[in-house]
Amino acid sequence: MGRDGLTRDFVVGVVAEGIGKGIPMVAMPCVNAAYAQHPQFERSVAELRRMRVRVLYGDDGFVPNPPGQGKPQEYPWHLFLGAVEEIVAAR
Repeated sequence: MGRDGLTRDFVVGVVAEGIGKGIPMVAMPCVNAAYAQHPQFERSVAELRRMRVRVLYGDDGFVPNPPGQGKPQEYPWHLFLGAVEEIVAAR
């Protein structure tokens, strides 16, 4: 735990609070394929989904690149923004 609460990172704290308040969340991890191989990564994605966070990862979202071969111009922003638009339209 951080000195000032559940986490030391502001963004993580805001997301944690939003989940607790039932605010719809969308996340799209941007990691390389080596990072995604760690078992904790898949557990974290599964836990976020269990908490009803819409995680755009894999076939329906971000697909990791090999390490060192990032392609920022190909990041699928349209998928993320489309998911946010769906949430807004449903409210």
